[in-house]
Amino acid sequence: MRADAVLQVRIDSNLKKEAEVLFERLGISLADAVRMFVSQSIEQQGLPFDVKTDYPGRKVLHAYGIAQKYADPSKIPLEEGAWARAVMENYADT
Repeated sequence: MRADAVLQVRIDSNLKKEAEVLFERLGISLADAVRMFVSQSIEQQGLPFDVKTDYPGRKVLHAYGIAQKYADPSKIPLEEGAWARAVMENYADT
C-alpha cells in the first residue's frame, strides 16, 4: 500500500521522546507504530486494546439503587461498604 497521506498530531514532547525510545528498542519508528495502530484498529473494527474505567456500569448502579431502597437505614453505612468492596472485587476481574 502506497503511503500518500500526511497525518499531523500534537503530542507532549516528553511523551514523544519516550515513545521514540520504546519503538526504537522494538526496531520500528514512531510513524511505523502509528501505522500499525491504525491498521489493527481497522482490522478489529475498534481499538486494538481494551479501554476500561473503574466506574461501575448502569446495571451495577441500578442494582445498588434497589438495594439501597430496601435497606435497613441503621445498616446503610455497613451495607454501602460491603457493596462497594464486592463491586470493586468483581469488577477488577473483568
